[in-house]
Amino acid sequence: MTTLFRALNPEAREELVRGAVIELVTVIVTAVPDPDRPDDRLKMKIAAEVYDAFAPGTPWIDAELARLRAICEGAAEDITIPAHDALHVALNRNRKGLDGLLAGKVGGHPAAWASDPQLMAYLMPVFQNARAEEPVWWLAWTVSMDDDGKLIVDCEDSLTLSRPGVALLHPDRESFLAADETGETRKNILERMRQVNGVVGRVVERLMRKDERDRNVFWMEGA
Repeated sequence: MTTLFRALNPEAREELVRGAVIELVTVIVTAVPDPDRPDDRLKMKIAAEVYDAFAPGTPWIDAELARLRAICEGAAEDITIPAHDALHVALNRNRKGLDGLLAGKVGGHPAAWASDPQLMAYLMPVFQNARAEEPVWWLAWTVSMDDDGKLIVDCEDSLTLSRPGVALLHPDRESFLAADETGETRKNILERMRQVNGVVGRVVERLMRKDERDRNVFWMEGA
């Protein structure tokens, strides 16, 4: 197997062999209630979550992932005031919708399922654990294995969407990009995505280069 395969954690390797598409690195940026003041609807935070499928303990990979997380921590700086305000409105709309579900209502009207005690007993924990959030952007690098055991590396994001094949859902971008009349927010996000891709691409390239005799890693066109 390739150096890239060996760098993955055991769960990712197992899923890859089973034919699953592995999310090698995923960045998800959302607008969420301020964790320090969760009940204050005038407060909001832009949160960036980074997930990876690498096995921990390789110093240079860990260092690159730390660099990646540091880049993503600045995601809030990309949002201009008009886009930020639009996100805030959308987030509070989301929170209001969750409040309604907890009260057994949809769109301000009693829901039929609210009168079923057994169904409510099942749904209430789901609603209580639901997190109010509004998508801002996501980016994913994925790895899959073809029938010959060759690895295919791909990358995609919510702004460019060059191909529809990634297993992440397309976020509703109208809530804030429509308010980005100057295009500055979009430009800033694309630049941050470029920095993220630079780090992940460097990691993947080095893993491929470390085993030059093994040609079983291929890039999809456009990755």
